[in-house]
Amino acid sequence: MCAPRPRTPSISPASRVRSKAMSDVLTLPGFAAELNSLDEAQLRSNDAREVFEARYGAAPWMDDYWALCGEGWAWRQAVYIVWASQPRDRRVPATQGELATQELGLTSDRVIRKWRAENPAVDVRIRSLTISQLAKARAQVIAALIEAASNPNPRAHADRKLALEMLGDYVPKQRLMVGDLLPDDLRELDENDLRALATAPGGASG
Repeated sequence: MCAPRPRTPSISPASRVRSKAMSDVLTLPGFAAELNSLDEAQLRSNDAREVFEARYGAAPWMDDYWALCGEGWAWRQAVYIVWASQPRDRRVPATQGELATQELGLTSDRVIRKWRAENPAVDVRIRSLTISQLAKARAQVIAALIEAASNPNPRAHADRKLALEMLGDYVPKQRLMVGDLLPDDLRELDENDLRALATAPGGASG
């Protein structure tokens, strides 16, 4: 027995009209040009990303770049956040405009300005990355402070003062609290000390 012949699904007149309308839209010159423009922009982005990652793949700060990409940031935004978190005199390229045109494959930094204007999380992430970089360098900073504070040169006075403050061995007069002083202690302070005490945060005026 022969199998029944499958029925060809019928197409309603309304469906034919919608299909014809969609076909007409897709062939409109302006619509096609917009699609081509989006395709070209995506291709430029992909090409710029490949060049960037090949050029800087071994750089130590690329760990931060990959982490940002893992958080969901677009690759261009991740590059910008890493770049902006660096000290100004260590940024390569030196300017935001050069970063946009030389590394991100953009024609200007207008897109970067738009990111920051429309998404406050960009600047928040820059600040948090900057702080994390300082935390990573904490050991080196303390070692440099110890070396400078140990120098008998009078020019190292500020470093010694800072080190002693951190250790709690030196407390500036401006940090004295009225609540920590007895009346006899206050009477022994001169006019300058009393004025400094009154204007210090948490002092008599606070």
